[in-house]
Amino acid sequence: MNDDNDRPRVPALGRRDLLKLGAGVVLTSMTAQQASSQERGRGSRSPTPPRGSARPTGELRPHTGPGYTNDYNRLGGNGPMDDATRAIVKFVHGYKASDMTPATIAIANRTMVDSMGAMVAGFENDAIRITARLARQVQATEHGLKSTVFGYGISTTPELASFVNSAMVRYVDFNDTPHDSNLIPAALAIGEALHSTGSDVMAAIVIGYEVMRTGSGESVAPAMAAGKLMGLDEDRLANAVSLALVPHVALNKGVGAMSMWKGCRSAEAIKCGVWAALMAREGMTGNPQPFEGRGGLWSRSGPGRWATTGLPVEPGKMAIEETWHKRFPSDQQTQGILNIMPEIRAWTRADEIEAIQYDLTYGNWQEVAGNAKWDPRNHDTADHSLPYVLARNLIDGETYLNAFEDEKLPYRDPEIKALMDKMTFGPVKDWEGNGTARLTIRKKTGEVRFFDTHGGVRNATPDDYLRRMTDDDVTAKFVRACAFRQVADTQRDRALKQWWNLGAIKDIAEPMRTLATFGKPKPL
Repeated sequence: MNDDNDRPRVPALGRRDLLKLGAGVVLTSMTAQQASSQERGRGSRSPTPPRGSARPTGELRPHTGPGYTNDYNRLGGNGPMDDATRAIVKFVHGYKASDMTPATIAIANRTMVDSMGAMVAGFENDAIRITARLARQVQATEHGLKSTVFGYGISTTPELASFVNSAMVRYVDFNDTPHDSNLIPAALAIGEALHSTGSDVMAAIVIGYEVMRTGSGESVAPAMAAGKLMGLDEDRLANAVSLALVPHVALNKGVGAMSMWKGCRSAEAIKCGVWAALMAREGMTGNPQPFEGRGGLWSRSGPGRWATTGLPVEPGKMAIEETWHKRFPSDQQTQGILNIMPEIRAWTRADEIEAIQYDLTYGNWQEVAGNAKWDPRNHDTADHSLPYVLARNLIDGETYLNAFEDEKLPYRDPEIKALMDKMTFGPVKDWEGNGTARLTIRKKTGEVRFFDTHGGVRNATPDDYLRRMTDDDVTAKFVRACAFRQVADTQRDRALKQWWNLGAIKDIAEPMRTLATFGKPKPL
């Protein structure tokens, strides 16, 4: 029997592992390791350790012992923050409302109005009613923090109000891309409970957008927005980062047929972020090294560029300034083609079409044209089905919220099904971009014409094909959503005035009260 196989195996330790052990670790020198290796290579073996020996005689290896001192003075005797956490909390703690530039304030106001329009649009869907019923079960107490659920007038805890309101913002796929405005209800819930100013709430949202860009997960950004409004110090902010991240590394929404969770999963992350900040406020501590520690986020994903450059990620320009707002309540890959549908409909009618070929990127093809997207049976799948969205637009002349009602889906509408059956979709090698596509239509007359979503630029950017929305466009979006959900004109106009100028709001609870109830919801 080989003696080497009888000795206990010691796993190899990398530099990061050794550093995590602290100052008490003793490292085997590279010279000693090499000499030992060379000696074994000549057939020599380390002596068999005596029975009861603490370690093999003559074998040098890492070990721990006295010498480490925890002098970090953190709450609860916690260990040192990793560098990534420190970068986040330093930025969050230091950023102030007065740091917002005119450009940042302008886009923040636009994003607030856009998000309120998306929220009104999402109101009263079945999934939203489920979340509202759940929030109603937990009433805010006299001595606790109180936050409002939009539309239903429910007063509940901040984390549950965040959950319902974020689900409303996100549910019909009408909010900004990449959906970072999901976190806005977190700042609104905590801001309302603490009677924060509109400017402070805006600054918290700007902070949330910046943290979201780090790729630290959807729960960390709302935790930082909430923590900022609560005035947490860097120690507690770091605990909030960890409490938001470590338990909530979530899976994706899935592929194929979509469920209600597609539009609510982000709201769950927002709720957890708020809850993490509330726990940290009360003194709960979390893993001190959620990014860089053993088993931390970076062991799965690798570090982001921001980890070495700090925040903001792009100095001189905040992340919120790069957001873009949707004109249509459907998946982002559909936005480019829907922008040019008036031109397509001017050239042909649905009943004149013999065949449609849609070429797009591989990732977009998987997302919006896979098998389940050819027979969508609910709103959640239909607004991610490019064949359905295209067919419905060709027949109806537009794509709005009522396009995804059950009676309009292809399994109930033979005309839509027949048009979808004339379509084929396929990926093009090396094409890139979000929504890059070419639509080729052949009429029954034999006439053929193609349409590019991006003016012939195959590596599309948002500026190429999204036709970014202006302030007037966003206002019109809000107005139409209010009409669709039967919001009174006077209430609509009061809300617009408030949300367009949050810097003038002394207490964010005021615009929250304006939209506490609206429309004509069915009893929960």
